[in-house]
Amino acid sequence: MRSLLVLTLPIVLAACTATSSGGPVLPGLVNAPPPPLGAEDTLPLGVVWTWHSTQTRDGGIVPDGRERYTLEFRPGGTVNVRADCNRGSGTYTRNGNALGIGPIALTRMACPADSRDTDFIKGLGAVDGHSMVGSDLVLTLKPDGGSMRFTSYRP
Repeated sequence: MRSLLVLTLPIVLAACTATSSGGPVLPGLVNAPPPPLGAEDTLPLGVVWTWHSTQTRDGGIVPDGRERYTLEFRPGGTVNVRADCNRGSGTYTRNGNALGIGPIALTRMACPADSRDTDFIKGLGAVDGHSMVGSDLVLTLKPDGGSMRFTSYRP
């Protein structure tokens, strides 16, 4: 009996050790933990943001039909965009408050003559940072380029 215990104990211990981590270790980044979120990491994901305005040294833009210009940051580095009559998606990268958007692939519908779709997409391509000001998302544009302000009607 004692020899049976001596023979089975190493097998039982090996089995417990193999399953204590929650399963087998898989190759790649599958088992990597998510990156830690710092206090400065304020980019809300899964929220649809409506373009409120853009301010630059040269003046400002306040679009008509603001609901036609939206932005939604998604997990995994993707962003959904509505630029007036065109829709699309792209990528974004961030590190703390630093943010870069693009490239963005859009449909190519002909928008009305008063559309600000070109200004909107050009602004998104110049983004280099983000912050929250009250409940608004503010995207800063490359140095001395101004900012884009977005609002959301979150509950």
